[in-house]
Formats: sequence, C-alpha cells, structure tokens
Amino acid sequence: MPDRPLAAAALRRRTAILGLAAAALATGCDTGDDLGEGSRSASPSRSSEPSPSPSASASAESARTPDQALVDEVLAELTGALAVLAQARKAPLLRRPVAQLLRAHRRHVEVLEGDAVVPDATGPTPDPDVSLRSVRRSETTLQAALVDAAGRAESGALAKLLASMSASVTQHLGVLPQKAG
Repeated sequence: MPDRPLAAAALRRRTAILGLAAAALATGCDTGDDLGEGSRSASPSRSSEPSPSPSASASAESARTPDQALVDEVLAELTGALAVLAQARKAPLLRRPVAQLLRAHRRHVEVLEGDAVVPDATGPTPDPDVSLRSVRRSETTLQAALVDAAGRAESGALAKLLASMSASVTQHLGVLPQKAG
C-alpha cells in the first residue's frame, strides 16, 4: 500500500501544476476589450445615440488615437500577407501548408476588429517553390512589423495582443516547409 500515498501526492502535484499553468495562460491572454475604447458612453446600446454629422465624423477622424492608427497599419500588413497567401494557395502543393496561416491571419484581423477580406488570386497557378519563398518573405516582414507595432503601442493590452500575433507568425514560420515538394 505504499503506492497509494505517492499516487495521491503526485495527483495533488499535477493538479497544482495544471492549475498554475491554466492561471498563467488565462492572465497572459487578454481579450483586448480596452482597445480603441476612447470615450465610449457607459450605455451598452448604441441605438439611442444620434448619428454623427459629417463635420463631427471629420473631427472624430482627426481625433484618432495613435493606437487606432497603429491598428490600421497592422491591418494593412495583414491584408498584404493574406493576398500573398491567397496567391500561394493556388498551387496545390501549398494549399495545406498555408491553410493554418490563412486561418491565423483571419483570426488576427477579427480580433483587431477589421474585415478579413482575402483577395481573389488572379493569374496562372504559381510555381510552388517561388510562392513558398514569397510566403516566407511576406510572413517575415509581417512578423517584424508586428514586433515593431507592439513596441510602439501605447495600450498594454494592444502591445500584448500584437506581441502574441508576432509569436503566432513565428511559430507558423517554424513549421512552414522549406521546399514545396
């Protein structure tokens, strides 16, 4: 019966470790609720708000925060990366490797409250190796842009979100094949 106390202690230890890991993950992940809040009203419904006049919307445009401009920059970078991935996806050998990146970037656009529009890829089916190099170049550029944006973010939540996106791109780059074949 000496195995019983050891098993109970191991179970308690595992439970404690899993609990700590879950707590660390939960605190490290932020929903980004404070992104772009600015001067929102306390009321949960926006239907009672009057629609802004053209002059009010022009002044609201000039009153954008640096973080909002940063998010727009990141969305432009993501849109460019999505275009490269859409083109690469036309090559049958690359459909599977780029599918995860496409999903990740679409999710990143959603989290930043942008429109995840994957442009239609036009033209002939690209050479898989050339497309894969284009994807790697595009993703490396995106990753660097995300690191830079995380460093420039004024909001801590936005900085964490952008750093997390950068880490995601780095992880996807790590498993992207070197050659298409």
